Amino acid sequence: MRLTARPENPSEAVALAFNLGPVPVAQAMFGMPISRVVIAGVRLGIFQRLAKGPATSGEIATELGLHAEGADELLRAIAVFRFLKRSGDRYVLARRARRWLDPASNLYVGSFIEHCADYWEWWAKLEAVVRTGNAVEIHAAGPEDSHWRRYIRGQFELARLSAGEVARAVRLPPRSTSLVDVAGGHGWFSVELCRRHPDLRATVIDLPGSVTIGREIVAEAGMSDRVEFVEGDLLSDDLGGPYDGALCFNIIHHLAPAQNTELFRRLHNALRPGGTVAVLDLFRPPRERRMNTSSLLGLFFFLTSGTSTYRPDDLRRWLRDSGFSQPKGRRIKRIPGQTVYTASR
Repeated sequence: MRLTARPENPSEAVALAFNLGPVPVAQAMFGMPISRVVIAGVRLGIFQRLAKGPATSGEIATELGLHAEGADELLRAIAVFRFLKRSGDRYVLARRARRWLDPASNLYVGSFIEHCADYWEWWAKLEAVVRTGNAVEIHAAGPEDSHWRRYIRGQFELARLSAGEVARAVRLPPRSTSLVDVAGGHGWFSVELCRRHPDLRATVIDLPGSVTIGREIVAEAGMSDRVEFVEGDLLSDDLGGPYDGALCFNIIHHLAPAQNTELFRRLHNALRPGGTVAVLDLFRPPRERRMNTSSLLGLFFFLTSGTSTYRPDDLRRWLRDSGFSQPKGRRIKRIPGQTVYTASR
């Protein structure tokens, strides 16, 4: 039985139509292996190996130091999701999967998938968090913790998919020279904006563990002379300025409403008159008639930060109360559900 309502055969269609099949059982049982099979394929190096060429399960087991039967079962399971194809007794990385799972691809998302393994420990605490409201603290790891590399590299892999589109949507004042990127992590959105604006320099402010990885990513792009990193807390440390623009990307869902109002007040003070603030995030639709991705993400952010996804009206209120103009929104096509809003000081 599939996790979705789309049946595989007529008899299954009848069972689903008359509510005879235990769909919750399928969701509870198969949701876990769907996630773990993909994660294991990345962590064990299976996709990386098959990106180099076809191989039998025995060859993969030998080369990667895996148990022969275990490797065979895992490969069969991965093939269910069509990431792999089988030709005779050899497995081949599917063409559609290669762009995402081949480390040589500039669209590779393996680090993000690997970071999803950390989620398992967090989700295991869901019942306790819902009972008590005491969220898992995912940003408290020390700067040397390996979590930061998985986290920031993974976020970078997603950001580079949409950063060009986002940069085109952010309208900075003419002849802008300075930008602050709060909790900017990997710094890639700042990189793309600097590429679009020849005189622009950006300052990324984030926690020490994040800054360490962000500096590496920006250095690899040869942009360290234009995108600098500063260790700091966006709610308490000096933001510097005045700046022509400010980025507040994928952070408001980690903050409570009062904290967001305070953050925008601080950004307002850090901008020059006429400066632009840009906010990128996943927002709840104005009217939720059914559960959608934002509902699941809202629970995820409650689990990991004690917060949620917010509605556009929430953002408009925070910006208005902080002295900004009415924001204008633009949907980001490359990452469904994301919208970038811009407003002026």
